[in-house]
Order: sequence, then C-alpha cells, then structure tokens
Amino acid sequence: MAEIFISIAAKISEYAVDLAIRQGQYLFRAGRFIKNLEKEKQKLISTLGSVQKRVEATDKTEQVKDSVLKWINEAEKLVEEVENLETEVETNGSCFKGQCSIGKRYNLCKKMQQKIESLINLNKNGQFDTIAFPAPIPGSEYLYPGNIVYFKSTQKALDQILEALQDDSINLIGLYGMGGSGKTILVKAVGNEAKTMNLFDRVVLATVSETPDIKEIQKEIAELMGLKFSEENKASRAIRISLGLKSKERILVILDDVWAKLKLEDIGIPCDEGNQSSCKIILTTRLRGVCTLMNCQREIPLHLLSEEEAWMFFKKYSGIGDNSPSELLKVASNVAMECKGLPIAIEAVGSSLKKKPIEVWKAALYSLKHSKPMDVEDGVRDAFSCIELSYNHLRSKRDELMFLMCSMFPEDHEIFVEDLIRYGVGLGICGEVESIDTARNQLRASINKLVNSCLLMHSDKNKEHFSNVNRADHVKMHDMVRDTALWIASRSENKKILVNLVKDLNTLVENGDINDYFAVSSWNKKTNRIAAQVTAPKLQFLLLSSRMSLDIANASFEGLKEIKVMAIISEDYRTLLSLPHSTQSLTNLQTLCLRGWDLDDISFILNLTKLEVLDLRACRFKQIPKEIERLNKLKLLDLQGCAVLENYNSEAIGNCEQLEELYVSGPSFQKDDKCMFPCQTFLDDVISSNLQRYILELGPLQTYGHGINENSSVRALSLKEFDISKFGASKMNLLQRAEDIYLNRLRGGCKNVAPELVKAAGSMNDLTKLRLRSCSEIECIIDTSSSGGYFQLDALMPGLVKLELEEMENLKELCHGSPMHALGFFEKLEELYIRKCEQLRNVFPANCKLGSLKILKIDGRGLYQPTIAISCAAVALFSMSAAKSLEQLEELSISDCKDLRCLISNDEDNGNEDISQALNNSQSMLPNLKKLCIHYCPKLEFVLPNFCVGLEKLQEIDIFKASELKYIFGNEYQNEIQTKLPNLKSLKLQNLANLIRICRGNSQPWWPCLRELRCVNCPKLSTSCINVLVRSTMKQQHLNKGVSLEEDQGKHLASELEQVEFRGFSELRWTAAQN
Repeated sequence: MAEIFISIAAKISEYAVDLAIRQGQYLFRAGRFIKNLEKEKQKLISTLGSVQKRVEATDKTEQVKDSVLKWINEAEKLVEEVENLETEVETNGSCFKGQCSIGKRYNLCKKMQQKIESLINLNKNGQFDTIAFPAPIPGSEYLYPGNIVYFKSTQKALDQILEALQDDSINLIGLYGMGGSGKTILVKAVGNEAKTMNLFDRVVLATVSETPDIKEIQKEIAELMGLKFSEENKASRAIRISLGLKSKERILVILDDVWAKLKLEDIGIPCDEGNQSSCKIILTTRLRGVCTLMNCQREIPLHLLSEEEAWMFFKKYSGIGDNSPSELLKVASNVAMECKGLPIAIEAVGSSLKKKPIEVWKAALYSLKHSKPMDVEDGVRDAFSCIELSYNHLRSKRDELMFLMCSMFPEDHEIFVEDLIRYGVGLGICGEVESIDTARNQLRASINKLVNSCLLMHSDKNKEHFSNVNRADHVKMHDMVRDTALWIASRSENKKILVNLVKDLNTLVENGDINDYFAVSSWNKKTNRIAAQVTAPKLQFLLLSSRMSLDIANASFEGLKEIKVMAIISEDYRTLLSLPHSTQSLTNLQTLCLRGWDLDDISFILNLTKLEVLDLRACRFKQIPKEIERLNKLKLLDLQGCAVLENYNSEAIGNCEQLEELYVSGPSFQKDDKCMFPCQTFLDDVISSNLQRYILELGPLQTYGHGINENSSVRALSLKEFDISKFGASKMNLLQRAEDIYLNRLRGGCKNVAPELVKAAGSMNDLTKLRLRSCSEIECIIDTSSSGGYFQLDALMPGLVKLELEEMENLKELCHGSPMHALGFFEKLEELYIRKCEQLRNVFPANCKLGSLKILKIDGRGLYQPTIAISCAAVALFSMSAAKSLEQLEELSISDCKDLRCLISNDEDNGNEDISQALNNSQSMLPNLKKLCIHYCPKLEFVLPNFCVGLEKLQEIDIFKASELKYIFGNEYQNEIQTKLPNLKSLKLQNLANLIRICRGNSQPWWPCLRELRCVNCPKLSTSCINVLVRSTMKQQHLNKGVSLEEDQGKHLASELEQVEFRGFSELRWTAAQN
C-alpha cells in the first residue's frame, strides 16, 4: 500500500515540475515567443496570398468553395489579431526588461503562444487541393412557340409588354433593340402568351423592313385576319382592314422590323383612342427614335444576354459541356464573351466551332479579339466580326460565294432556292461538272451548310394545297447576317456587291457607280430606266427586279464583257419589255432569266452561244426559234407559264439532244387559254431519253401544277385530255420514266390503271405519285379479274406511295376482283386522297394491310356542290384487321360521307372474337395518329371503339355536323377501359345535335395536355360530361349556346379554370357562389 502512495506522489511531483517549467517559460523566454509569432504569421500570410491568387484566377465558369472563402476570412482576421498583439507587445516592451509586473509579462507571453498555435493550425488547413467547382448554369426559362429559346434576361421585356397590353390606356407599344437581339422571337412569344392568357382572339404579324411596301403589309395582315381583297388600291384595302380591326374581335397587331415613321392609317390600322380595347399594336425596331416618332405610349428596350445566359446559349450550339476539357472550357468561355451577348452571333459562332479541335478555338478567339473593322459603327462591328467568323469557317469557295449571293436580295426576301441554283450554275460556282443536276446537288449542299451554320434560315413560305404538296422551296437571310455579307463583299477585291433599293438605276449607270462591282442587284419599285452605255468590266451578275415597266431599250450592254448571269424579273406579269439590240453581244452569258415579261421576239437568244440555262417563265412571246438547237450548250430550258402566240416548235426542242432539264406548262391566265402546249404533238416531238429532270404540264389550261421543290419529284408529267390510244409504247419514254403523273380527263379506253394503263404506257416502274382527275373511263385502280397473265399486279407500280383521286365519276372501287394479287399495292401506300368520287363504294378490301399509310383524306364535297356522297361498304371505312394494321397513320380526315356509320367495322367472321380479344388485351390501335377530323357525316354513330387505347400521339380532334353522333368513343360493347389521350391539345365539337358523352359507359377520357376546347351547339351533352370537360387543365374554352351548366359545374368552372369565356349562353343556368 505504501508503494502505491509513493508512486502517486512521484507522478504528481513530475506533473508539477513540468507545469512549473511551462509556466516559467512565459516569464523567462519572451524573446522566443516574439520571434516564433512573427515567423508563423509570415507563413500564414504567404499561404493566404497563394490561395487568394488561385481564387482570382477562377473564371465565370467556376464557383469558389464556401470552405475556401471561410478560411480566407478566418486567416485575414487572425493576421489582424496577431498584428494587434505585436503592437501591444511592442508598446509594453519594458515589461520584458523587468520594469513591469510579473503578471502582465506572463499574460502577454501566454497570448503569443496561443496565437502561434492558431497560426500553425490555420496554415495547415489552408493547403487546398481544389478551391472551386464548375458553376451551376444560371436559371433560365424556356418557352417554345416553334423552336424559340427564352431567357430570363428578356423576362423583364416580356413582362413589361404583357403589362402594357392589359392597360386600357395603352394601344401602341414599341420594342427596340439591336439587330439580331431577338426582338422578332420575343414578340412571337408575346403573341403566343397573350393568346394563352386570353387577352386577344387573334394575333397578326407583318414584316415592315427598311423599304416598306404598304400593299404587301396589308396583304400579310389580311391573310392572318381571314380577309380577302377585291380592291387593288391601297386606300380601299386600308378601309377593309380598319373595319376588320374594329370588329368585336380583340386583335393584336405586331409590326416587325420598322425603320422609320409609318403611317398606320395608310395600312388600315386604327390608332384612335376610341379603339384601345379592341386593337393594340406592338412594333419592333432597331432605332429607339422610331418609337418616339410613332408616339409609342410605352418604349421597352430589349437588352442583350447576360454573360451567364450567353455562356449557356453558346454551350447549346457549340456542343461544349461541363465535362469538356478544362482548357477548352476556358477558351470557349472567352469566345462566348466576345460574342457580346448577341443571340444571332452566339448561334453562328457556336455552330461554326462545334466539334473543332482546341487549336481552331484558339485561332477563333484571337480573330475575334483582334479583328476590329473601322468602317462600321460601334456595336454592329462586334456582331459583324462574330458572323464573319462563321463565314470564314465555310472553307469552301462555293459555300462562300453562295453566302454572298444571298445578300443580293432585299431584307426579309423569300429567296427561291432553284433561282440560287440557276444563278450559281451560270457563275460557274461548281466548276466543271457533268450535269446541271450534279451542280444542283452541290449547290443544295452549300445551302444546307449555310442553314446549318445559322447563316441562312428555312422559310415558312411553302404553301400547301389539297394534298399537302409543298409548292415552293425558299430560304431567308437574317438582316444582320445580310448586312455582314455585304460588308464582307465590300472589302473584297473582286467580289464587291451593290444592292440598290432607292437610287435611280440610270443615275447609277451614268455616274459609273457600278463599274467596279462583281454583282449588282436593283429592287427600285418606283422607276427603272437605263438609257446609257452600261460599262462594268468586272460585272458578272446583273439582277433587276421591277414592279413597273422597265425601259432599257435604249441602253447599251456592250460594256458588259464578263457578264455570265443576267436576271430581269417582272413582279407585275406581262409588262412589255424591249431588250436592247446589244443583248445579243453578251456572248459570255451562261444563265439568262427573263421572267414575267411580254417579250414579242426572242430570236436574240440564238447569238448567246454559251448559254446553259434559259429561264423564260411566265413570259409571252411569238414563237420558240426553230434554230434553238444551235445553242449546243443549253442544258436547262424553263417555259413554265409561258404563252406562245404562234409556234411552239416542239420538234426544235426535241432536237436539243444535249438538253438535260425541261420545264413546260401553259399560261396562268384564262385569256391565254389557246396558248397551250398540246399533249399529243409535244409528246410526239420530245421523246429524248437524255432528259434527267422534267416537269411538263401539257394540254388545255391547267389548274394544277408541280412546283420545283427539294422534296418534289425529279420527273413529273401532267397531261390533260390525253388520248393514250394514239401512242405506241415506243413514244412513251417521258411517261414511262415519270415519278409523278397527273392525268386529267384521260381518254383511250383504259378502265383501270393496272394492268391496262400501265400496259398502254409500256411501264411505270419509277412512278411514286399518281393523281387522276375526271378520268370517266376508269372504274377501278387495280383489276385482278382481268390481269392478262400478270400474277402480282402491284408489281407493275412497285414504287407507288401516293395516290390522289378526284372527281372520278365512274370509279367504283380501288381493287376489283380478288385482292390477294394486289396486297402489296395497299401495303406500300403512304398517302391516299379521295375527293368527289360519287360511285365509290368500297375503299379498302377486307383483308388488306395498310402498314405504311400515313395520311388518309376522304372528301365528298365537289368543287361547286356542297355535299356529294361517298359511301363505303358495310357503312364502315376499315375492317377490324385493316384497322389493326394502321400503325403509321398520322392524319385521318373524313368529310361529307353521308352513309358512314363508323370508322372500324366488325363484319368479318371472327369480328366478335377480335373485339373480345381487344377488350381483354387493351388492343393498341392507331398508335401514331395525330389528327382526327370528321365533318358532315350525318349517320355516324360513334367515331372509334372504346377499346381503342394507345392513342398516345393524338393531338387534335375536330368533329363538325354529325347529327346522329352520340359518342366519340363507344359501341355496343361496354367496358371500363379509360381512354387515355396524354397529348391531346385541341378538342372541337360543333353542331352535334345528339352528342351525349365523350365515351360510352362509365369510362372517362384522360387528357392532361388539353389546351383548347370548343363546344358549340351540343344541346344533349350531359352535365356530368361537361363537368369532366371543364375540370380538365385547359387554357382556352369556347362554350357556346345550347349547353346547360348546373350549380356544381359552375363551381368547378370558378375554381378550376384559368380563363373562361361564355358566348350566347341563352340556356345557361349558373347558381354558384358569387366568387
């Protein structure tokens, strides 16, 4: 026990001695504390400086860690505390010489030791491996009216515009901002949002441009308002537009790209205060002064993108991501900053650098930083440099010249792609090529490259007709991109371009203003006259467009020694044009385009020996020269819409053996009906197998034509009143090779297409599209009962995918006889259009498969009669098995079928089994259907069976005037399957006198995306069904008279719907609470 106490005492004594030593050093080793304190402070200051430099080196794409920022604050605070302590020690230096109390000296040394330990620990914690991480992308919102990307930086402008639109004291709003900043995109988004908010019934947009054309603006507004002009003068049109805008409809008018003060009353836009509530106007402009001149009550700026938004937008187009190499991220961030927040520049530069190596990125960054042109104003210069970078990355001279050529057209001009191709061929952009078509493919590739580089845009000008055929193929160039192209051309030694919009053409010529230009285009709409010697030794391309007469008869073209392309276009067809005698001296001319003129004599073309492309579209002249075959380099001849007064000389055209492309059609005017190219003679004379492309419309005045389009057929033939019995197969070369055939009033005894018509033609192996109209002799398309030795009749037309049948008064069925030998015909068919075929009784055979069919339109209306019947066997359109095969069908439109009771029948032997199986297995039908339209079907009882599930892509249902219709989905088989329509956006139910419910039985539809509901004159629609309708998530409702809403439905309306509109509810009873 004594040993234990001795051991404890020894340990206590040891601790006491150590404590005494440690405490004693605070009294006797002060100098060491002062030295160590300064040493550790300097260490921390060094570490702090290093960390701060690393933080400063981070860029906008990185975010410094919170722990690093916290450490920096702690280190700065500790250094300050240490320096304060050092000052205190220095102030009390006498203490360490025995001149103050021991306690004070003790406390100072102890403080120094504590700070030394803190300095050591904090310095150790400051050794960071990484100090930052990639910054999160700033929050952005996307609205998609079309393919619009919407940023928070423009949210303020959007909110201000929407606020102004809801202010009754404001009717004219100005949005201003830099070219290419997204004004047009924003006002389109505003229009969509305003309609969604039910602020307006209609939104119309018209482009004004730098040289406004009042008539064109009036036309754009009228088309969007559904107005038609019978007047030609602007004043009368203005009155009609004004009356339309003052109607009960609330209309928003958007005037895009305004450059100067515009008199709204000249257009027909009312701007009086009394019209504030019904019509409001938004204008966009690059110049704020325009807003002031136009007396805008609100002037709203659109600023460029912030650095964060610009970086996010740049990454979208450049393919840069957070996982890209750090060096590339840093360079890319700097390139994005050089785009100065201009969306058009960001898009162009980002696209041009996508998937490029780091060296190209660095070169681009250097170019953007150091290329600062001095001949354009500040602000625009940066955008020009950015867009020029995309131009520099085209690499190909062909692409570059195509880009510059597109700038020769006015702002907002819809550029016809085929025109670009013909001009490009004449300029020799593709060099030596074996054919026009080869050049066309190369030039189309260039155009596609420009579009993909965001230097060109596809146009929405493409028009559609009954069968949704695109009538044209156009592109557009953004204003800023066009200005950049002209700026680039102006700095070139041999590619200078002059675009004249205002000046008198003759003055330009007399003053020698065109002498040094490579290309000149003039679009002066007031005066066009040249009476002088045209001297331009470098000029290779002259493009003149006129809406008035063009007086050049006294001009002299002898000074145009190098000209290769001349295009003189009339926008007012059939104005007299007298070309100067010197035109025949243009022996280097390779493309000549004279369009829309009354030319009288065209024999001068015989001297243009290098001519490759001759385009006389819509011209009127005496005759085609017999000696045209002397033009042995002529490869393309376009006579579409021409009125030839005396002699067609089709035999001379047939003798042009080197001709590769031929386009012929009669005039568009009834007065020139006799100036047509006759079918029989023309086909007899022009049988050349060398034609690679042709579009020939022959016979009396045509009402249907084949536009030249990228997606159109290469070889198209339209024949009216053609007697096929008068030709042998040896003279049917053009018919045999045609991909697209239109036969109107065919004669010759053919009762079917296959085998009789194919047999008469010799073959139709290349046929993909066939349209028959008013061919009274044809009774069926395929007749297997008279196969004449052919086993598989569909093999006679192996490529046919599109069939149009119109006004076929004796057509009884598509397939006569056993369908087994024609199953391939139905299986390959992608588009089928049937219109006014009064005798048609059986559209699809029971066992046919329609696996490729995408569009089916059946329209019983005639051109002049309101209702013509199309009846279908068993009062149904599809058998059950045929309906199951419709896996690709996207659009189904049925109109004026008076005997149709349902779309899908169960008339087959195993029909009940099929339906039972469908009920049990939730049979998926029509999985790709997007649009369903039923009009004027008085006996239709229901549209689709209840068991039609899987309609996941259906977006639009439109049913109009089906008096016996009781259900949209339903039949005699009850079931509890819910009809799910997850993408349905629009439901229109109009004039359905007996409609009770959407679905028969207890099942209810599910449509979470419904945005538009129109319910008009449906008096028997049950209140429970209305409850389902109005409780859906909709943004537009049009509920018209004939519907009764009880109290519970009124409550649902008040609580669930965002916007409600009632019109003409004479029978409406609403007894809900006041709120």
